Amino acid sequence: MKRKKLKKEVLLIIILSLTIIIIGIIILLTRNTGSKEYYSKEAIQVIKENKLSDVYKSDYSKTLDKMLQSNNFNIEYIEEYINIEYLNIDGFINNINTYLKIGYNAQEINNIFKLSEKNQSKLLKLAKKDFSKYIDIKNFNIDNLDRYDDYLKKTEKDIQTVVTYVNINLDKEFYTDSTLVENSNDLTVIVNKYHHVDKEFVPKDLVTLFDTTRGAKMVRPAAEAYKLFIEAAKEDGITLESTTAYRSYSFQNTLYTNYVAQDGVEAADTYSARPGSSEHQLGLAVDLNDPNVIGARLDEKDYQWVLKNSYKYGFIVRYTEAGVPITGYMEEPWHIRYLGVELATKVYESGLTYEEYYDLYMMEY
Repeated sequence: MKRKKLKKEVLLIIILSLTIIIIGIIILLTRNTGSKEYYSKEAIQVIKENKLSDVYKSDYSKTLDKMLQSNNFNIEYIEEYINIEYLNIDGFINNINTYLKIGYNAQEINNIFKLSEKNQSKLLKLAKKDFSKYIDIKNFNIDNLDRYDDYLKKTEKDIQTVVTYVNINLDKEFYTDSTLVENSNDLTVIVNKYHHVDKEFVPKDLVTLFDTTRGAKMVRPAAEAYKLFIEAAKEDGITLESTTAYRSYSFQNTLYTNYVAQDGVEAADTYSARPGSSEHQLGLAVDLNDPNVIGARLDEKDYQWVLKNSYKYGFIVRYTEAGVPITGYMEEPWHIRYLGVELATKVYESGLTYEEYYDLYMMEY
């Protein structure tokens, strides 16, 4: 009995030992050890032909493997290839060589591949740029790199704010280099002191607002949402009505010119848009009034209701007190802008001005 028991114990030890050995062999075979056998046959052949056996001293590199297989490699870049993280994307191999030729090292190239495809393609055509401090900024735009650096020297704002502000042109004077908006009928289009519409532009599908006595008009989706908005306010004991909505270029020109004659350009620019730069020309903005309030458009109760409820119907209060440095306009609690319920809700919940939200979440750089 003792011998049988001993035999079983020996057999168990042998089986256990063999199991451990097999597991060890499997681990060795599957580990990324940089061993010769781990590279593809094509890569091994190139390594032999070019006497590149030193690559085995480093961990296996799929990037190097692919470079050697493609036969599109440069021996002087071997160490860099090893340290570049492999990505299965179009043009990966050719782009790596281009970036290395420009002067970027492996770590810098790894950072480049974290950028948007647009930024990557731009870098392929430029001299070497140091963008390391901006690598984690979502809305980084390589086109603005020099402006970011300049603005950083002039402000104590954090890098994320600097990038956003420069992208929306706040490093320039208002109305400097204003660009023409091409998609003026888009409900989400942004028009401000840096983006204007053509003087001949008239929105499609303008309809008269249901509560107007002055012929105020908005584009149909905005007009329909406006009706629901006004009716909801009434149910909560808030009386609101439209004063002005769509304004033509010529109407805005007359209005602005009169304000300039009255208060001067500098003052007028704080509360009136120059012609072509007004959201009213889009047919997406409406100014509100409470007929029960004397000496003001809205009282505090009105404003708080509009601020907290307008997004539910697709509108945002466009010009807030906090947004003055960004929009360039004084607070206008009565001016609301239609974006659609989904987008208006996102902008409201973000606490950002539309300029900031648009750049951070709607632009592709």
